[in-house]
Order: sequence, then structure tokens, then C-alpha cells
Amino acid sequence: MELPMEKGVNEQGNGADERRPRCDRGPRLTTRDLDALRWLVEQRAATATQVQALLSHLGRNQVGERRTREIISRWEQLGLIERHAVWHGEPAIIWPTTTGAKLVGETRWRKPGILTLRHTITAADIRLRVAPPGSHRRWLCEAELRRLTPPGQRIADGAWIEPDGTTTAVEVELSPHGRKRVREAITSLLALRSPIGHRFQTVLYLCAPHVLTQVNAVRDELPENDKTRVVVRPVP
Repeated sequence: MELPMEKGVNEQGNGADERRPRCDRGPRLTTRDLDALRWLVEQRAATATQVQALLSHLGRNQVGERRTREIISRWEQLGLIERHAVWHGEPAIIWPTTTGAKLVGETRWRKPGILTLRHTITAADIRLRVAPPGSHRRWLCEAELRRLTPPGQRIADGAWIEPDGTTTAVEVELSPHGRKRVREAITSLLALRSPIGHRFQTVLYLCAPHVLTQVNAVRDELPENDKTRVVVRPVP
């Protein structure tokens, strides 16, 4: 899809042919651009490296770093994204602007908070790993889960549905929160109904190294039937 741009009009002035620059030359959007922006809105933010992987999946071919930078710059010129070097020595972080969010149908947009940005991009990385565009799995982002989950129930950081209907909830833990809080979170997710009507078969906890011991200890205290449904792994 290309956004229509107003074309230049030739004007005569003082007997001379004064030509305006053509306005239809410049950044244009493709279907892949819109799909990528929609994905970014769902995940709220991503690193430039993640955007490169995303574009490669969407286009079914490898997109290089240089081409990724060109595409991100085009989005920036159009006012659709912000790009920030948040952490020294790490890839830039990209998130949509209000204009970019509205372009793909999201009318209630707020940019991600700096305090939760690590968590946000970790969730985006998990999605790219387990359910990239074109995958046989259907990914449910946190915002979609929030819309589908009854008020008062815990919202997972994401989930995916296999073609056979098997559902897995994903929780990302990067900071220790105390065993009581972890236990409440796990039991809530175990009891939660998935968007297709039954309980999640599996709750996958992806933890930072210093959180693994705590979450594993809580898991080991669960009744056997619940324990088998909780998988604890380090963040990839």
C-alpha cells in the first residue's frame, strides 16, 4: 500500500516556467511497513535488531542492517516512530508515535515507560522466537489478552495458540518480587481461562538468572498436577 502524495503543479510566473518540486517523490509505505508497524504497536517497542528480524520474517527474505536502517529512517521521516539510543552500547529502541499507532487502527496509544522497557523488548524477543510472522502459531499480545480476559484476573505477558488448540501463557520475570507475589501470579495464571475457553495447558516462566531460583522454589511447592503445567526457563 502506498500513501497518496499530492503531486506538484507547474506554475507560470513573470513569463518564466517556475516548477515546484514534485511532492510525490519521497518516503512511501508498503504493505510490509504497515504489518511491521502493527506488530510494533502490539508489542509497544522493539530494538533495531528485532525490527530487522521482523522485516525478514514479513518479507520472507533476509533484510540486512543497512536496509533496516533505511526503512526505520523512512518511518521516522513520516512521523510514524521514535528512535532512541536508550542504553549505551546497545541497539536503538523503536516505538510507534501516536500517528503511527492511529495509522494501523490503534486509537488509544501511549508510548512505553522507560522503567518497563527491558521487560517490553524481552517480550517482543520471545514473540519473534516462538511465533514469528508466518508461523503456524497464533500469538496473543498483552493488549489482546487484556481485552479478552475478565476484569480482575491476571494478564499474562503474552500467549500462543497451536493449530491443535493447545495454549501456552508466557510470563517474563526480570526482577525478584518475593515468593508470595510469584505464587499468586502462578496460581492466577494456572486458573485463568484462555481466549478459546479452557485453561492454559502450560504457563511458561522466562526468568533472568537471578530470579530462576526463586521461581523454581515456588513451582516446587505447587500440587503435582499444577507443577507439571509450569515450565521455568532462563530468558534466551
